[in-house]
Amino acid sequence: MRFRPWTVAAVLALPALLAPTSSAQTGGTPVPGPGDPCPAVYPGDDAEQEAIARWMARGAALRDLPQELPVMAGLAESGLRNLRHPGGSFFGFFGMHASLNSGAYRGFPKDPELQLRWFTDTAVAVRQRTIAESGQGFGARPAEFGEWVADVERPAPENRDGYQPYFDEADALLPRSCRPSEHTPDSTAPTLRVRGARRQRGAVTLSVRCPAEPCVAAVRAEPPRRVRGAAAVAVEAGAVKIVLPSRSARGARLVVTVTAVDESGNATREQRRITLVN
Repeated sequence: MRFRPWTVAAVLALPALLAPTSSAQTGGTPVPGPGDPCPAVYPGDDAEQEAIARWMARGAALRDLPQELPVMAGLAESGLRNLRHPGGSFFGFFGMHASLNSGAYRGFPKDPELQLRWFTDTAVAVRQRTIAESGQGFGARPAEFGEWVADVERPAPENRDGYQPYFDEADALLPRSCRPSEHTPDSTAPTLRVRGARRQRGAVTLSVRCPAEPCVAAVRAEPPRRVRGAAAVAVEAGAVKIVLPSRSARGARLVVTVTAVDESGNATREQRRITLVN
């Protein structure tokens, strides 16, 4: 193993996910279909690095993630090998901790498809949460990919910069694009519905809903010294209440921004002016 940054299990809070249905494949590299330059199923533990990297990249592209992202992680964590250590704590291409072997990812040590599903699920969740809470773009530049991988893998702080050096190696293993020809990236921002009184007492309380698709939402208020912050929350089937308790309610006039982010990283923002009263 070329790089082992783990110190604790990497378990992120994720939005609700569909249960994986794919299973590991073995044998030779499948022949890509027309307009599909990368394997659609796992090419097998004995496949060349290029085939494994392209399989990973295709899975990332289908989630509208940078195709280099899982390959960088796999190179750093395992040398792009499906590691299996009987009695060990870390497994697979991404050094996943044994504690993840439950729920949607049960069986991952023997199933590379589940390993890739975990990585892409977590990378999507990291992007949604970061954009919602910061109100800024995220992960658009290749120079930021290493930090993104670190947010997925959650290494010790001193090892967070250990992923970015693998970008060039990952890029060299991949074609210009592993996105299947029939896949169109989602560029439509989520629909956002916000409800809340213009004058409130003791806290800013808003009801947030994304009626067309699941999203992750966060609320920020200016000036921030007047209210406490709140972490981003998953908004799925119905409305979710988000509360920002006040620090000083006397006559506080706030500009409140709600940001909702879908799984492809598209964001919608809505602003409200709210006055906190005694």
